[in-house]
Amino acid sequence: MVNPFITFYTPTYRRPQGLARCLQSVQEQTAVALIEQIVIPDHCGVGGDDGVGKMFSRIPQYVDAIHGQYVHVLCDDDVLAAPDVVEKVRVFAEMEGHPEMILVDATKGSSRWPMTPAWPPRNVSNIDLGCGIVRPDIWKRHVAAYSSFYDGDFRFYKALHAAGVEAVAYPILLTGAVSHGAAEDAA
Repeated sequence: MVNPFITFYTPTYRRPQGLARCLQSVQEQTAVALIEQIVIPDHCGVGGDDGVGKMFSRIPQYVDAIHGQYVHVLCDDDVLAAPDVVEKVRVFAEMEGHPEMILVDATKGSSRWPMTPAWPPRNVSNIDLGCGIVRPDIWKRHVAAYSSFYDGDFRFYKALHAAGVEAVAYPILLTGAVSHGAAEDAA
């Protein structure tokens, strides 16, 4: 694939049904030819005291696998909200002059993020991993900020803001919580 518009970085851990729905939502995109999706097995596990943090700490290992004009972490229990989401984001990015970061709404169960104005990120509960679509030059420069903490996504967004990254809002694009919760049996 030459120069995809977006790379979806998808960590997965023992949720085959959720991963199948995630992959299907990407394959159903009207702009599927503009998408790169990399699926990263999470052998650390998302459960336990430090599982999510370990997932975040592994992200920097895969920076060379990213080829898109934008990067978005789309977890295995999330799906894209509609088949034309990628095309809408692409058109928006062009209209906005390819901003450093595009903020989108994410719905997880009954919760919707960002819960307050997302930029600047104020606290852990006002912004979610699914809220940011980031240019790869910016993403790669700050990817270590995910660190190994449960709130690695918030720490990443705080690092972007501290570095002066401009975020442009385009709400109501992504939805999640397809199978959010305990890991499924790997049957």
